Amino acid sequence: MTNKFLLMSQNTELTQQLTTLCKKARWTLSQITTPTGLVVELEKQPVTGIFWDLTDTTLDTTIATMTLIREQIHGPIIVLAAKLTERIQRKLYKARVDDLISFPFNERIIQPLLEQRLWLYQQLKLKESAPTKKIISPQVVSIGSWQIDQKNYTVTKNDLPVELTPKEFQLLAYLIEHHDQVLSREQLVNGVWGYDILDTSRIVDIHISHLRDKLEDDPHKPDHLLTVRGFGYKLVK
Repeated sequence: MTNKFLLMSQNTELTQQLTTLCKKARWTLSQITTPTGLVVELEKQPVTGIFWDLTDTTLDTTIATMTLIREQIHGPIIVLAAKLTERIQRKLYKARVDDLISFPFNERIIQPLLEQRLWLYQQLKLKESAPTKKIISPQVVSIGSWQIDQKNYTVTKNDLPVELTPKEFQLLAYLIEHHDQVLSREQLVNGVWGYDILDTSRIVDIHISHLRDKLEDDPHKPDHLLTVRGFGYKLVK
């Protein structure tokens, strides 16, 4: 597959320089003269990377465009400029630009720089596409006389159904996922509710109490849903 680059620039000399460089490397280069034109072109075809001439646009327009297109470009974005102050460099790197090159530049340096960037993006692509071993949690978990079916969201005790609210089931499933680990009330809130609750202790304590009432033989002396004083709770199988 041929590497295709876009150059956003109105500079004829720069366009000729980069066209020559790309031809030597057997890449293709298309010139676009405006930021809007570049965005439109990206909608038409995938590209390998972008050269951006900062002398033809404002820094604010550049930042806005980079923010818009960065997710579309899975390859290097290189900004070329006559002057690169520390402030400009900070802003461009925050916009996820790969490299900043000042005019005049050495053509012999740009090609190996691009080859290294292309190699890096290719390695990332290969890593993302490589098969990974997934840790599959068992769909049905047994804890003493309890049976928790995590696929069908059902719980039984001694083969009799136990009615749990959605939040009670989520809390139980989270404890099962982290069984034998001591979890603070804050950890349980973040893992189950996913947002800040003013009275963290009370909401967790109430739900743990309800689970004990429904599942433990003796809620006051639980076998599985244990309190670790001063720390939080843990579930033991």
